[in-house]
Amino acid sequence: MSESYAQYSCDNCHSRKIGCSRHLAGCRRCTSEGRACAYSRSGVIHRTRRRNRANQDVTRSALYSSNTTPQSISDQATGRPCEGADNTESAYDRLQQMIPSRSHQSVRVIAELLEEYTEAWQGSEAFDKLSKAPIAEFFVFSEPHTRCWLDNLNLILEKEELLIFTIPPEFYAQLASSRPQEVQDRSWLVMFYSVAIYVEHSKAQNTHRVATLSKLRRNLWLAFNDVRLLIEPSPARVQALIILATYVEEFMTPCVCWSLITKACTMLQALGVVHWRLDTATSDVRAMLFWRLNMLDKALALILCRAPAFHREMASQIAMPTLNRLMQCRPKRTKDYPPALFEAHYLHQMHLVSSIMADVWHALYGQDTEKVLEVKGRLEAWYQQAKEVIDAAALVERPLLTAKGAAAVDLGRQTLRFQYLSLIVLLTVSSRQLRSQSTEPSREMLNLLPALGDAIPDHKGPYACLLWQYLHCPLAAFGALWGELVIKTTVNPEQSLKSMEAIAHLPLYLGKLGSRHALAARLQSITARIVEQARMIVNSQDAPAPVALPVQDEPTDPGLPAPATEILPVVAPNESLDPTQMQSVDDFLDDRFLMQGDPFFGTTFDWFAWGGNAEV
Repeated sequence: MSESYAQYSCDNCHSRKIGCSRHLAGCRRCTSEGRACAYSRSGVIHRTRRRNRANQDVTRSALYSSNTTPQSISDQATGRPCEGADNTESAYDRLQQMIPSRSHQSVRVIAELLEEYTEAWQGSEAFDKLSKAPIAEFFVFSEPHTRCWLDNLNLILEKEELLIFTIPPEFYAQLASSRPQEVQDRSWLVMFYSVAIYVEHSKAQNTHRVATLSKLRRNLWLAFNDVRLLIEPSPARVQALIILATYVEEFMTPCVCWSLITKACTMLQALGVVHWRLDTATSDVRAMLFWRLNMLDKALALILCRAPAFHREMASQIAMPTLNRLMQCRPKRTKDYPPALFEAHYLHQMHLVSSIMADVWHALYGQDTEKVLEVKGRLEAWYQQAKEVIDAAALVERPLLTAKGAAAVDLGRQTLRFQYLSLIVLLTVSSRQLRSQSTEPSREMLNLLPALGDAIPDHKGPYACLLWQYLHCPLAAFGALWGELVIKTTVNPEQSLKSMEAIAHLPLYLGKLGSRHALAARLQSITARIVEQARMIVNSQDAPAPVALPVQDEPTDPGLPAPATEILPVVAPNESLDPTQMQSVDDFLDDRFLMQGDPFFGTTFDWFAWGGNAEV
């Protein structure tokens, strides 16, 4: 005789939120525990459906989506949609949620620029070119070409000091005679063709060079077509991923570069850095590589707002290379490179700041959001000491160098300042209590760009940042000043003119980097149009106010800040922009800097409806 069952759990199991066998004669759990088993629930039980969070908090979702439109940059890579935002909405729709009672051309212009920036930064056109027209067999080249590329590869391995300093003899012979199909380890093919592309790309433009680059590109894609490069750790594969990410800029994107560096970090952890089974020499080499990767890892994590691959506790467990270790002379050092002392001090300071960059990341996106002031203090203390050390080393050694070597030292000093200002800007624009202090460092950083743009070499110098740092770091400062110009022009024209002069440097700076990557040219076009929009705002201060567009009749959601005409100065440039009359939205802006955020243009919206806590 079959036993009858209840439709729902018994009262005891339901109240305890545990599983129930639902036997009407007494469920198994109640029977085993000696409890009285009763079933009081019957009929259709209506459970409350989980409501969309965006519907529960319209204000939060509207502000979040409008303030963080560029967050779709990393959302597309991580698969996480932006909180409170509909993926089908345009940037203009999200901005309209922020100021629902207004419909003005300036809002549409900003929205179009946001979408164009997102498309440019997240675009994959560069990497798509690498995989274009794949081949099944390698192209072969004459021995003079292959030996030239091999010599350059040896020089790069020697200069970079990664894990393997020379090409193994068996691979050298196969590559020199153009027998790539016989090379068992595809890692060496990836390194070889990456350096070959780098060498050929630096030559003068001609028909033969274009044809050679096309063949090398397809050879590189075929060499990379080996899944072991990404899943099986080995020193050669770690090295191949690093060289591919840093030397083939033409076919890289920020996200692809981050993926390759993250995979290299993961493989290095799998191989071990200071494991007890490793000999001293191996541990020393891997520790050097760890600190090298740690700089790249933290820089890309801050640029793309992703979690770093290396936990910051690893930096406390792996000894930092000493100055004596960094000062060891490398063979075949040419006179164009600075002596060991300056380079050792510079690398040592970069290792130190990489640990601070980890603290900056946790202060912005991690669990240390209350330690922003403490992190800022450590950053300023580091820079004061680093500047004294680097300036002293340059003072001693610069007179001994050639013009090229002296230019490299000057670039190192400028890059040190560039790194410091980029971190200060990130901390100030993302912190509620420091937000009013972001203007001055933003101007200072943008005013540094003319000299930096002239000093950035076209080749790999010892003190150059990643290309993506050069492209992205000034954008946070640019966004902060652009937002200030929009909201505060008529409050203090003198300060607005200073900001106008500062943001005008960015398009020219990006134009100088256009030869290195197509992304720089696209960003130059976008920022140039923003500068023109800002110039219109500044120049229209003395012009008569145009007729404002009609306001929509729909009532404004009481949870949203009351829309003010001062938000868009283009509409009525002579109106008074008094931030103290605006409702504060700092409570909503505090959630803007989440892990999937992007400082560019997000900093612009820090100025909208800011409740009187700014120093004009």
